[in-house]
Amino acid sequence: MEFRHKKYSVPFALPGDLVQFKILRKGRKSKFQVVHIEYAAEYPDYIVRSESPGCAHAGICGGCRSRHLDYDFQFEWKSRTIRETMEQEFQCTPALLPATNRSGFRNRMDYAVDGSRIGLRPPQDFETVLDLTECPVLRSPGPSLLAACRELLQKFPGAGWSRSENSGWLKYVTIRIGQESGVVVLTTAGEAGETDDSRKLLEALIGKMQDQWPTLNLVETVTDPGQELSCTPGGRALLGEATYKDSLCGVSFAVPYDSFFQPNPDAFSNLMESILGPTLDKLSLISSVHKRKLSLLDLYCGAGVLSAVLAHRFSEWQEIRGYEFVDSAVNIARQEFARWPLDSNFYVTDLNNPPQDLSLQADLIVMDPPRAGLSPALCKKIAETATAPLILYISCNPETQIRDLRILQTQYQPVTAVLADCFPFTAHMEQAILLTRKDFAI
Repeated sequence: MEFRHKKYSVPFALPGDLVQFKILRKGRKSKFQVVHIEYAAEYPDYIVRSESPGCAHAGICGGCRSRHLDYDFQFEWKSRTIRETMEQEFQCTPALLPATNRSGFRNRMDYAVDGSRIGLRPPQDFETVLDLTECPVLRSPGPSLLAACRELLQKFPGAGWSRSENSGWLKYVTIRIGQESGVVVLTTAGEAGETDDSRKLLEALIGKMQDQWPTLNLVETVTDPGQELSCTPGGRALLGEATYKDSLCGVSFAVPYDSFFQPNPDAFSNLMESILGPTLDKLSLISSVHKRKLSLLDLYCGAGVLSAVLAHRFSEWQEIRGYEFVDSAVNIARQEFARWPLDSNFYVTDLNNPPQDLSLQADLIVMDPPRAGLSPALCKKIAETATAPLILYISCNPETQIRDLRILQTQYQPVTAVLADCFPFTAHMEQAILLTRKDFAI
């Protein structure tokens, strides 16, 4: 919506709705706040609304922004701009992969606690915690576990963190459910916030998990009273281990409780399967023409997940190197590749400020950065110094990915792209792009 030459986002509103809002000013800063939306009696023909949103909290919760729209309509809407930009600027038309699963697909959700309430926040409102009675996007048995935590918080009201009083014990509950096991992470205020209720809640939760969900682990991580972060490093296992097991493309991984892993493994596996074919074809051609084994460079490698997938699918690797900024993830990658009969090294480094001696020499560079995309310094370094014939760039934010492509296109051109909906009911998409170096003849 545009007001006085400024554009504002109005979650859940559609063309024709009447929006009541106010502008809150604090010094030079202003905040746009929706007060009420009066929905239109009819909408333009091109808008297709959902007949069944599929969640009691649709239209309120900030986790899913588009349940009020028909899925086919929202997929076409959110993929259109990316597709058109890829075609117009890079002459590359992405293959489109809509979501096949629209419930029970997420392996991770971070729920905030406020007193006896547990849930997510409304859009543009960081102070309110919605008390969720259901969350259908989470993998089973996640919804049942959420309900159990909600029941225990109501039974032991002194255990939850009070955001108005800035006191209490339990601040966040993060649920991560893998294919083989899972982990529940309690972000707490530590001993400073412990009460009789918190000890009783913890004892009851451990009992429930042992009885009902024996494959789930339990971890506590402690934050400062004023810190609003969930699932922070440095946690300790209260039950089982501080990891869980999940899989991508048929490969099983041990994932540290605080490490990144694809939130929708099934959809991401479909994306990878689509891009792996042309990637492996070109790798095989390079290896055969040059009669040698190849080297892989994995930037933002995490726990070495993509390296492991590529190592399982392509046998002609001589060397694999990876760089990541999370210590626990790098340790897992080192343990995984210690079993492989090839040279492998994984390093902890700050890719926002890549060291001068960071070598970008490889046959394939694979990179899956955070939503912010490649750091400007790293993107510039790749464009100016990388000699790899192939780059596989995977991104959960195609906008920043396209920004980076505009810099990389001095030396690299996209040849294959796949655009997948790994985040149904949100505006987010995931795109995998295979690029070839312009001056390299395969």
